[in-house]
Amino acid sequence: MPLHFEIFNQFLRKYVEFTDAELLDFNNKCSCVEFSKGDLVMKAGQVQKNIYFINKGIMRTFIELDNGETKIHNFRSENMSVSGYAYINYEDKFKALVSADCLEDCVLIQVPIESITYVINNVKLGDRLGRYLAEAHIIQMLEYVLERDTKPVIERLDKLDQNFQIYTNVSHSI
Repeated sequence: MPLHFEIFNQFLRKYVEFTDAELLDFNNKCSCVEFSKGDLVMKAGQVQKNIYFINKGIMRTFIELDNGETKIHNFRSENMSVSGYAYINYEDKFKALVSADCLEDCVLIQVPIESITYVINNVKLGDRLGRYLAEAHIIQMLEYVLERDTKPVIERLDKLDQNFQIYTNVSHSI
């Protein structure tokens, strides 16, 4: 199995217990894709058919205001998922709430939303995968808002730097 899927599978197994056969079946529904620095992976308001797991690289999620200004929502790095919150946006037909682009060359696992539905319906306790991913995003969003509203910008930048050093060290040690 390619290294990128091994890293992805370790991430998945934190949330759901898979047999090797179930995991291989799920992996076969996904693909490894590469994007270059500056590439737009998803755009706010557009229907998304995939979520992504970052094996290599750093991405940012953002919104563009009517006046052309860009507001960064968050950064995503190795061993993290990125979805634009589309897969939990059922009421708006899976449209991304934020855009996501690559701040450097990225290697991602592309996970079709249908494959998550497959896991939910066919893997014992598979319903937990979607729930845990959604919960993780909600907690990260809440932490971002709380820190934005309560901590000085220098402290937030220091934490961001520490987090990305941790993610980079973890992914390079695997």
